[in-house]
Amino acid sequence: MFKCPILPSSLQVIHSRQCPHAMASSSRMLPVVLAAALGVALLHGMTAFVGTQPALRATSRVAMAVEWHGGLNRDVVEVFFTAPAQGERTRMVVTPDTTIDQILKDGRKALGFDQEWIPDSDFTLYNEDFPDTPLKGTIGECGLVDFGYEVHMYFTPK
Repeated sequence: MFKCPILPSSLQVIHSRQCPHAMASSSRMLPVVLAAALGVALLHGMTAFVGTQPALRATSRVAMAVEWHGGLNRDVVEVFFTAPAQGERTRMVVTPDTTIDQILKDGRKALGFDQEWIPDSDFTLYNEDFPDTPLKGTIGECGLVDFGYEVHMYFTPK
């Protein structure tokens, strides 16, 4: 029980919840209690969005038994067709017996350089690794490998 100094003497003994003076003293504690609760919530939820980091493994789980020694072992290969001067690039799937002329025609169409008034003979294809030697014949005769083969197209009007 709490004796309230504000109320008349006939109502001296009342519950603390009914006295405005008691309510005022508890309302001064409200910001302190809220700050403490907020602090506990922040400390507790620090890893709520990112989680903890997983433990590092000593070895990789990827099988490394097969080594690639270069060359061509596939019937169908993906090559990159690039026009370096324009910053354009596309992928195409070819077989080793696909001709360089067909790759040029398909690559020009894929990149939007297939204007009828510019003949295919005004373009030259090079292997990315050997930019001094133009490609001729089939792609299989030009050193095609299983992956990572890139063909560059240059505009060389005659």
